[in-house]
Amino acid sequence: MKISEKFTVEAPAHEVWAFLTDPERVAAALPGAKIAAKVDENTYEGGMAVNVGPLSASYAGTVTFELDEENRSAVVRARGRGKAGMGNAGMKMRSSVAELGPGETEVTVEADLAVTGILAQLGRGMMQHVSRRMFREFTEAVGRELGVGS
Repeated sequence: MKISEKFTVEAPAHEVWAFLTDPERVAAALPGAKIAAKVDENTYEGGMAVNVGPLSASYAGTVTFELDEENRSAVVRARGRGKAGMGNAGMKMRSSVAELGPGETEVTVEADLAVTGILAQLGRGMMQHVSRRMFREFTEAVGRELGVGS
């Protein structure tokens, strides 16, 4: 499933970039995410809990960051194994930060999400609804942390 989103934060681009490249800050802003340990400079172990309709699923796995500091863009790859037979999940997300003006920054996110197991059986519509809700909660948290988002 592909997800494409954009949001604006009323903060300088360098502050938004610093936030989005800090795994602990991102995990704190993303509902259900946690960082458990740093494996190396670009890899972290952690988990993700997701509620989809009546189901709850928890995944444990790794996330890696490939950063292009000069262009303020990143590729994040996450892989997780579901607990209690929930299947697996994988994500590849590209994001970029662009300064729109003094104190105004646009963030663009494009992600490919693959889920197997019982959550995949709920259908694309339900997964898109949950993804949009989680993204909205994340952007609101970023806005609270850095400024007023829209």
